[in-house]
Amino acid sequence: MRIDRIEVKNFRGFEQRAFEFSPSFNVLIGDNGTGKTAILDALAVAAGAIFLGLEGATPPGIHRDDVRRVMHTQGDVPTLEAIYPVEVRCWGTLEGASLKWARTLEGPNKHTTHGQTSELSKRTVSWGAQVRKGRDVTLPLIAYYGTGRLWLQRRARQSIASDGARVLKPRSRFRGYHGCLDPSSNHKDFVSWFKTMELIQLQEGQTLGTLSAVKHALRECMRDWTDVRYDLRLGMLVARKKGGVQLPFDMLSDGARSMLTMVGNIAYRAATLNPHLREQAPSQTSGIVLIDELDLHLHPNWQREVVDDLRKVFPQMQFVATTHSPFIVQSLRENELVNLDDQSRETLPSRSIEDIAEEVMGVDVPQRSHRHQEMMEAARKYYAALEKAKGAKGKELQRLKQQLDELSAPFSDDVAYHAFLEMQRGKAQLPGDES
Repeated sequence: MRIDRIEVKNFRGFEQRAFEFSPSFNVLIGDNGTGKTAILDALAVAAGAIFLGLEGATPPGIHRDDVRRVMHTQGDVPTLEAIYPVEVRCWGTLEGASLKWARTLEGPNKHTTHGQTSELSKRTVSWGAQVRKGRDVTLPLIAYYGTGRLWLQRRARQSIASDGARVLKPRSRFRGYHGCLDPSSNHKDFVSWFKTMELIQLQEGQTLGTLSAVKHALRECMRDWTDVRYDLRLGMLVARKKGGVQLPFDMLSDGARSMLTMVGNIAYRAATLNPHLREQAPSQTSGIVLIDELDLHLHPNWQREVVDDLRKVFPQMQFVATTHSPFIVQSLRENELVNLDDQSRETLPSRSIEDIAEEVMGVDVPQRSHRHQEMMEAARKYYAALEKAKGAKGKELQRLKQQLDELSAPFSDDVAYHAFLEMQRGKAQLPGDES
C-alpha cells in the first residue's frame, strides 16, 4: 500500500493544495506554521479509509479542529468563520491496483463522508473474510508517530511500573491496527508483546522467527546497541550496548528510547498483522508510516543515518516524515524532499550542510552564529555612529552618544569585544566623554 498524491481543500491552513509522494521516503521541511504536521494529519485521514471495510474498526474522520478558519472584520468586531466543505482526496495503490478515494466534511453538524471508496472497501472486506479463514493474506501496516511520543510513552511506562506488562492472550491479527493512527506510540502494547514472545520462546525452548525479526530491526536502527530483550526479573526492556554494558529501558537516552519504541512498534505491528511471514514480517510488510520530527532527540551522527536505517529494515514501507535537521535532508535521495517554503524537490546528497541550511532551509549565514552576526552588524553601526559623532554638537552629539551606548550594551558580557568598542570610542575623544 502507498499514497501517491493527496489534494486537500479547507484543511487546516490550506485553502487548496496538492502534494505528491515518492514510494519510499518523503521528508517535509518548511518554516514553523507552513503546515508540515497538517499534511501528516491529512495523510492519516486518507490512510484511515482502509478501515471502512473492517469489522469493529473506526477510521479517524475529519475533526472540527481540521476545518480552515478565516477572520473577518466587520465594524469593530472581528469574527472567525469555519469554511466548508473540507476535503481530503487521495490517489494511491493497494495490492497492485491504482485507486482513488475521498473523505469529506460538508458542514459543522455533519459526519465525515466517504466518496469513491467502494473499491477500497471491497478489498478490506475481503481481508476480514480471509483472516477469519486463517489464510495467509498480507495486510498493510499503517502507523503515525507524533511529537508527543516520548511524553506519552512515559505515561505508559508508569502504567507498566504500577500494573506490570501483561501477557497477551491470542487475539485477531487486526490487533496490529489498534491505536495505529493515534500520534502517540503505543509503548505498553509493544512491551506486552515483547514479554509474551520471550515467555513463549522460553516455554517452547526454540527461537521464534517473529521475535528474532523484531530484535534484528532494533539492532539495525539502534546505534551502538547490540541487543534488546525483556528482563523478567526487572519487568522491563533491557538494552545491551557494545562492550557488554546493559541498561534498563528507563536509563536510556531520550533519543535511544524514542527510536527503540518507534522501530520496535513498527516491527511488532508488522509481525502481529502478518504472522505468516515469520522473520520476514518487517521486511516484507508494506504500508505507510507517518513520523512528525524524525530528528527528535537524535544526535547529528544518528540523524545522518536514520533514514537509511529505516529504509533498510522496512524496505516495503512508504515513510512520510517532517524534520528541521539539515543532516536528515542531506541523507535523502532524488525526489524525497518536499519543501513547503517553495514547493521544490531537490537532490541534495552532494551538497554541504551549510549549503542546505542556507539555500534550502533559509538560514542566514549558517557558518556563523546568530550572535556573531549581531555583533558584526552592531560594530558596523557603532563605527558609523562614531564617525558622525566626531563632528556633531549639542543634542545631535548626545543622541549619537546614546546610540553608541545602546549598540554596545547587549554585548557587555563579551569583555574583549566591549573593551575594543570602548577603546575606539576613547580614541575618537568625543566631547564630554573625558569625565
